[in-house]
Amino acid sequence: ISKADQLSALGYTIIKENIGDPVLKGHILPQWMKDIVKDASQVDLVYAYCESKGLIDTRRFLAKKTNSHSGYQISPDDITFFNGLGDAIARIYSLLNHKTKVIMPTPTYPAHSSAEISRIGTKPITYKMNPENDWRPDLTDLESKIISHPEISGILIINPDNPTGKVHTEKDLRAIVALAKKYDLFIICDEIYEDMVYSGNMVRLCEVIDDVPALCLKGISKVMPWPGSRCGWIEYYNRNKNDDFNEFCSLLDQHKMTEVCSTTLPQFVIPRIMQHPEFDNYLAEKNHQFANRMNLVIEELTDIEGVRISNTGGAFYAAVTFTDDFWKYDFPTDSIDNSQIKSLLNEWLNGTDRMDLKFVYYLMATEGICMVPLTGFNSGINGLRFTLLENDETRFREIIDGLKRACLKITEPAQYVN
Repeated sequence: ISKADQLSALGYTIIKENIGDPVLKGHILPQWMKDIVKDASQVDLVYAYCESKGLIDTRRFLAKKTNSHSGYQISPDDITFFNGLGDAIARIYSLLNHKTKVIMPTPTYPAHSSAEISRIGTKPITYKMNPENDWRPDLTDLESKIISHPEISGILIINPDNPTGKVHTEKDLRAIVALAKKYDLFIICDEIYEDMVYSGNMVRLCEVIDDVPALCLKGISKVMPWPGSRCGWIEYYNRNKNDDFNEFCSLLDQHKMTEVCSTTLPQFVIPRIMQHPEFDNYLAEKNHQFANRMNLVIEELTDIEGVRISNTGGAFYAAVTFTDDFWKYDFPTDSIDNSQIKSLLNEWLNGTDRMDLKFVYYLMATEGICMVPLTGFNSGINGLRFTLLENDETRFREIIDGLKRACLKITEPAQYVN
């Protein structure tokens, strides 16, 4: 049973900010999207198998969409559908040669790091994302790791990033591509949040990839939002430039064929939804909302001693980090009235050495808010990740107020009055 469930069993209401499911936070499909899905459900084709790589008309549409960015040009044959990016990620890492490794950002999304750990049996090799420099990748660290680990064959980029929300600059992306070219590596780029950018400029991998082999991962689970659709795809870039990479892409396709195909209905509606007159306005409204949420977070948390946050501009996450100054005092538990909750919290605090996990437990027990420690993202940096998804503005303010109170109870225990 989870810690949150233990508190819930005591009658304590928990606000779950640990999972990026837009629907559960009130971001339901607008009626015009539902109407498209409803109309599609009357088409007999959507109940049938489709081509193993995915519906050809949808792949043509997506290839045209990628090619509109005036970078690397793909064909429909360069796209293969999977049952969500979780499926695609698992396939990619499981099919890589066990002697090779993929270097990953730290922190990084667990689907990637867990898949790599399962394959190689140890922690992944990582390059640093620097919280003191707006979460930009440490390119010096990246190159030094590549040099010292000749078994590295690929570089992972997540753009916009999860968990930090960082929208990578064109300069940094080109530098990573240059390193891949210099050391004969391929790139895996997760762009699931490509349309969720509210500050800065989204530069897609296709615009900077040059002649470097790459897998670019995309999907509809966040943007429409329809996570239950389990609909994602891989775009292959420069597969004809490297025989080994081309063979790997073919292997991915062959293994997809063992499942016959991915789910037909969500593929069928993609062009209809993305070409709808309301789609661009829908995206703009959501991004405006996320921008406002992030501005509120920065306004409320920036002046707390030991708390560091920056506006990274994308996805729907905020990553807060804690400096050493934050941990001047112990976690005060005497003010907790419920003896059972107090006992549970003391047990949890004594059961881990990870300071950010201790704070997550403290926040949940005192404020009823569940967030994720950054050390849970294959990182040694103490901090939190939470979402900007709460659709009710008043409720979102209550969440940030609760987080702020928990921080102040630790940094200013003598001055702060609950």
